[in-house]
Amino acid sequence: MRFLVTTMSRSPVPPDVALPLFEALSGWAKENQANGKIEQVWSFAGLQGGGGIFNVGSLEELDAVMASFPLNPFSTVEVLPLVELEPSLDNVRKTIRAMMPPGA
Repeated sequence: MRFLVTTMSRSPVPPDVALPLFEALSGWAKENQANGKIEQVWSFAGLQGGGGIFNVGSLEELDAVMASFPLNPFSTVEVLPLVELEPSLDNVRKTIRAMMPPGA
């Protein structure tokens, strides 16, 4: 299961813990990239936030990964499930055809 996860700063990180938290964030991202749970990760240019493509086996696994996200207390997190485009378009086409009058 693939998810787009974005985070944005909701409150400033206190200066006295900022460096250790950002070091922990770096380690968290590297660990989850190495174990294949994060396919891509990035920061937003000029903003305090970022995101990534997560590939996990279940929502519970995603929850476990995000529970250890070092900046959780200071972030707003958004999670969007991802599906392949063509199967999604096939589903839309089927739905539209089902709503059309017979013979149309």
